[in-house]
Amino acid sequence: MLHMPGYRQAQSAPECIHYALWTTIHYVANEYPDKGVRDRTQPPKLDLISEYIDIGDLGWEDVGQEPLTQLASETGGLKLHLQYRYNGLPQRVDEFASEGLDQLLPTIIWVDQVLLKNNKRGEGPMHAVVVCGVGDEHITIEDPLVEGTTTLEIDSLDDAWDPEFNTAIEPRLRDGLEPTRRDEL
Repeated sequence: MLHMPGYRQAQSAPECIHYALWTTIHYVANEYPDKGVRDRTQPPKLDLISEYIDIGDLGWEDVGQEPLTQLASETGGLKLHLQYRYNGLPQRVDEFASEGLDQLLPTIIWVDQVLLKNNKRGEGPMHAVVVCGVGDEHITIEDPLVEGTTTLEIDSLDDAWDPEFNTAIEPRLRDGLEPTRRDEL
């Protein structure tokens, strides 16, 4: 499991994507095992993230790759890739996140927060969380609304993962930076 910096958002605030991006980039800048990667990654302040990621009442307005590319250019060491997997195909959330975790990089996903908490499909915006660990039956997330990490059954998180598009942000190291692989530690 990756050691993620915790940074909490206000319970009623729609800026979860700001906090998920902040947590992810700060992890790479301060915790990633390779010092060269840490040195090349400049962690942004929340104000800088908000310049690129517009928030409305329901969360991120105008979701797209361009603001992520612009934000990533400010960080130096990372690329941020927006991904959509319509109807969950071809991968489950644990398989999808494992690709990044194999390089010791987290993955940001959108979940139905009501379904995750109450086992009922919710009405309202999706909520961004950071996947920071995957086991055989469980998956660990850093949720901007919760202190510390939360470990869930994989099926529960998979069911709650943005039911329509399976939206995610995959952080990857910029060209020229070699990822540390989990099996190298």
